[in-house]
Amino acid sequence: MSVTMKTRCVDKRGSFFKLIDTIASEIGELKQEMVQTDLTVEDEAPDWQSLIKNMGNVSPEKNDVKSCPRDSGYDSLSNKLSILDKLLHTHPVWLQLGLNDAEAMEILQTQPPGIFLVRKSARLQKKVISLRLSSDCGSCLKEFAIKESTYTFSLEGSGISFADLFRLIAFYCISRDVLPFTLKLPHAIAAAKTEAELEEIAQLGLNVVLEKAMHKCILKPLKGHIEAMLKEFHTTDGSWKQLKENLQLVRQRNPQELGVFVPTPDFVDVEKIKVKFMTMQKMYSPEKKVMLLLRVCKLIYTVMENNSGRLYGADDFLPVLTYVLAQCDMLELDTEIEYMMELLDPSLLHGEGGYYLTSAYGALSLIKNFQEEQAAQLLSSEARDTLRQWHKRRTTNRTIPSVDDFQNYLRVAFQEVTSGCTGKTLLVRPYITTEDVCQLCAEKFKVANPEEYRLFLFVDDTWQQLTEDTYPQKIKAELHSRPQPQVFHFVYKRLNSDPYGAILQNSNDSAA
Repeated sequence: MSVTMKTRCVDKRGSFFKLIDTIASEIGELKQEMVQTDLTVEDEAPDWQSLIKNMGNVSPEKNDVKSCPRDSGYDSLSNKLSILDKLLHTHPVWLQLGLNDAEAMEILQTQPPGIFLVRKSARLQKKVISLRLSSDCGSCLKEFAIKESTYTFSLEGSGISFADLFRLIAFYCISRDVLPFTLKLPHAIAAAKTEAELEEIAQLGLNVVLEKAMHKCILKPLKGHIEAMLKEFHTTDGSWKQLKENLQLVRQRNPQELGVFVPTPDFVDVEKIKVKFMTMQKMYSPEKKVMLLLRVCKLIYTVMENNSGRLYGADDFLPVLTYVLAQCDMLELDTEIEYMMELLDPSLLHGEGGYYLTSAYGALSLIKNFQEEQAAQLLSSEARDTLRQWHKRRTTNRTIPSVDDFQNYLRVAFQEVTSGCTGKTLLVRPYITTEDVCQLCAEKFKVANPEEYRLFLFVDDTWQQLTEDTYPQKIKAELHSRPQPQVFHFVYKRLNSDPYGAILQNSNDSAA
């Protein structure tokens, strides 16, 4: 009988996800129709020239910008917006893939040197940076082709690669490399000091307007119905009852019993996080929900690192996230995670947002399957299979990277004569040097004499010791961008160890 019930549950789950896929497909078709309709109705076509020309009119100094209500959790975050933040929030303004040559020229010829647009060139059949040049350069506009590979973006003629387009543009806003000068953000974007200001600016653009209109027209009225269906589904199959009981069980455990051996958010921080989750529940846009989840996860990382002065990897983060979700004690987070996983645009599953969404799903799975005698550290094979199926189903005809491929993560193998070769996924940001990575490896692998160990690159059957001032993430991006894929490994090992030891026997565990 239990087998029959399980089969029915699986069938029901399959039917439910088919319904979600149908809804997502219809939303995609509607969005496409909206785009086509907008392009065919001449009297509603946007005034591209005024799009950037009028940017000065929404300068934060000149406008009464209505700031969104902010919860107290923002107090713990930096108020300074980075160039990358500004680019992420305002991409509808500068990312205009549908513009042709004449439209780009019309917009940029009235702008000061350095102002740019990213669009797709019909002639080159690839993305380009259309850059406004100075008057003494002859032509007022020049295009710089963007080279894309499975994992990286770079400008043609440059040896510097980036994990995504946003980081590429951010870099060229501060360093010219192969450009005649650095890129320049429109004044309103450069002067913006809050995310609310950036969102207002972003609304001028046509397009971890059409999009907002689609969400408002379709998802907003459907949100309550979808949530009710999810609640009914989980109540019927008993999973919410199990989750409620296990939340109570996990909350009674101290962090160490859950496999947490790093600093955790205190009561005040947990309350801030809970406020963010409650705000998330009110949103109907999956993109905005993911942005809030991203802030929560970054807040947790900040607490972990600031209270210890150390850098932590992904294997430390998951138990802490599990502990925090249990302390929040919100059953509704289960449906929130499903809502985002099923309705988020697959292209947004790349990068930190997608990684943290997967982490949140994994943390809830640990709680659901928590047993009295176990620590919440390892995902069950069932949960891992579900995640793999979700990746495959949500990214049909697309490529989604594993955790090793994300910009801020690096897989490092640890080779020791006595224990063979093991590996860990470490949080390594692009500006972290090899010297810093070696210090992190010494802590993670509990090496007593770190002066005897160094970081090596194993590629093409050769070993290269990385100097202390090199950047492992840059090396990884460069290797991924090569025309012919190569198997390579970052290995932390003794200086005098056998270079052809365990690494060749355990290559699948240490691939970067």
